[in-house]
Amino acid sequence: MQEKVVLIQPETIELIQTRLKQNHAELYLDSFGNSEAKEVFRKIIKDEFGDLLKTEEQVEYVLRELIGLSFIEYLVEDKRITDIGFDGEKLIVEGNGVDKYTLDGVTEDDINKLIAKFSNTTGKELTAKDPILNTSKTHLRLNAVHPEIAVNGTTMAVRVSRPGLALTEENFDAFAPDYVLDFLKAAVKSRSNILICGETGTGKTEFQKLLMSFIPFKERIALIETNKDLYAKENFPDKDIFYWVANGTTTVEDLIAYAGLRSHPIWIMVGEVLGREVYQMIQGILTGHKFTTTLHAVDARAIPKRLLGMAKMGYSIDENMFLDDIYNYVDFGIHIKKVDGVRYLSEIVEFQSDHTATTVFKQLKTKNGFEIQTGELSEKFFERVKEVGLDYQGIKG
Repeated sequence: MQEKVVLIQPETIELIQTRLKQNHAELYLDSFGNSEAKEVFRKIIKDEFGDLLKTEEQVEYVLRELIGLSFIEYLVEDKRITDIGFDGEKLIVEGNGVDKYTLDGVTEDDINKLIAKFSNTTGKELTAKDPILNTSKTHLRLNAVHPEIAVNGTTMAVRVSRPGLALTEENFDAFAPDYVLDFLKAAVKSRSNILICGETGTGKTEFQKLLMSFIPFKERIALIETNKDLYAKENFPDKDIFYWVANGTTTVEDLIAYAGLRSHPIWIMVGEVLGREVYQMIQGILTGHKFTTTLHAVDARAIPKRLLGMAKMGYSIDENMFLDDIYNYVDFGIHIKKVDGVRYLSEIVEFQSDHTATTVFKQLKTKNGFEIQTGELSEKFFERVKEVGLDYQGIKG
């Protein structure tokens, strides 16, 4: 357990905030999460409140409280941290290479003030009438639930996403054997449709970034997200990427059907599918576009039924025909796990036209390491490999 540090008393913070709002109202309103505004305010605070703030540390504390992320800012600055949650009573921190821990001294009032900062800049509020808030700002995605329905008080979950690749060719061997990396490169270069599943926090987005890194400039990518998590332009400035983020008026479904399919892409990459947009995704696959996306499923073999269930949220469909399309034209399902803080590739399956899925690669985590199983790839896959001129012979463990 760690403890929240208080360097300046709340009444002093409130006094500084009031004066800043009075004297620098427009700048103050636009300052949350804005690094340029933060530096402007740093000078203003030093000039106008030097009698109250004696050290650089105190100035930084005030900046974090007023226009920064308050008590979670130093957590967000730690590149290992991926998730910050409040269960109504305590703050819980998780990350890569970090044991899950709680931060003492954070109150529900602190949480509500932080949520209000997001609300003020995104125009979305958390109220008893609208008790669930989903919004994002810069590299943070926030979910909050009002105490009207949250039994122990306001709950909040913040997911931190950052530019850069956490999973790379250099560190891949900690995730799966290197021969799996060779397979993934061949799968992408042969333009396979690849769906990635796993629980929250297993690293699906990072895995999708890795797949994107294998796509050459000559193959346009139409990238669709609900929040900016993949940082495609920052990570891959030399690729041909049309990057769209859905909002309250334009949905992922709209972007697939009316933008993605009409922008001459080879690939349509959807950050995550959650519902009826799956129907348009499958229609896109049937037109010859190549897709990767992520979803929640218990394992890779469950992907077709999960897609069916999501498509039925918005469409009346023939179940057998829809499943036929998935098993015939979605090539691979990949399942990722996280156990005891370790992320790893659990299984790769290849979907077959007879509504089965064959194991290409599987690893089971045990106390003595990983038990690994490999399987054969289909002739259909090797035909695609030959068409693009690759010399790939298959999984060789």
